[in-house]
Amino acid sequence: MERMTEYAYGVVKGRKKNICYINFVLNVTPDCDCASWSDMPLVPDLGILASTDPVALDQACFDLVSKAPSLVSGLPAAEITDKFTARWPNTCGTVQLTYGESLGLGSREYKLKKV
Repeated sequence: MERMTEYAYGVVKGRKKNICYINFVLNVTPDCDCASWSDMPLVPDLGILASTDPVALDQACFDLVSKAPSLVSGLPAAEITDKFTARWPNTCGTVQLTYGESLGLGSREYKLKKV
């Protein structure tokens, strides 16, 4: 996970002021988007978010998914704060966020502005 963060940092290093990041928090499924299949969404569609800070953007998306009502049957939403780790117990969604912030890729602090 840290290596992927380093690759992202390498791509944007020196170009931070010229990049805008957009995340579509729609049809959020438990598996990687690279999978050749799709599963039932974990949460309802939450919208489209944008930022010039990739770490803040991903932290905001992670928090929104964590706080959203769960569509996973059999588990009450209040018991699921990290829906990805609930599905895949050996994962930790904040590893890349923490490491990205330590590298200077961005900050985990954000303010949501609804447009």
